[in-house]
Amino acid sequence: MPRPPRTFASEALADARYRYEETKEPVAEIAERLGIGERTLYSNIRVWGWRQRRPAGAKAANAEAASAPAASGVRLTALELEVLRAAETVQSTAQRGVAAIGLIVAKLGPSVNTAEAERIARTLATLTRTLQEVLRLTTPYAASDESDNDRGPDDPDEFARDLVRRIDEFARGRQAAVHHEPSAEIP
Repeated sequence: MPRPPRTFASEALADARYRYEETKEPVAEIAERLGIGERTLYSNIRVWGWRQRRPAGAKAANAEAASAPAASGVRLTALELEVLRAAETVQSTAQRGVAAIGLIVAKLGPSVNTAEAERIARTLATLTRTLQEVLRLTTPYAASDESDNDRGPDDPDEFARDLVRRIDEFARGRQAAVHHEPSAEIP
């Protein structure tokens, strides 16, 4: 006799989907959290229409920077690679925290008291700062498309003289325009 399909709490299913689509958590661990086997989870993933795993956020940039340092002209030291790995771990943890808070907020609804809402807001602000710090840590190692075209003028004195000349021409043009305007006569 076939078993009826198993049902899951919406929070547990949303958490599992987040862990599958946005993290590199092993599928076996995700299946264990749901209380099902790995093969069953894979079957359900196809039925539920979840998208296939892909690198998320800074992980993709970090993996790209770490895997192709010669191509980008960036050589990463062991310490820098360790920083990237730590940043990935922190980012993954913070993203799971944000997802968990989102589930809690959705479950609580609008009847949450102000103290609880304030605590949730502080937690989200802390996680946001953490994610910003992770991005700051990983940005120096990510490949950049910007060219280094921020050099100043070759001769600063010549630049200043040219700027003064242009400003004078502009001022003379404005004065000439004011003198040539027909004056409005009042009848």
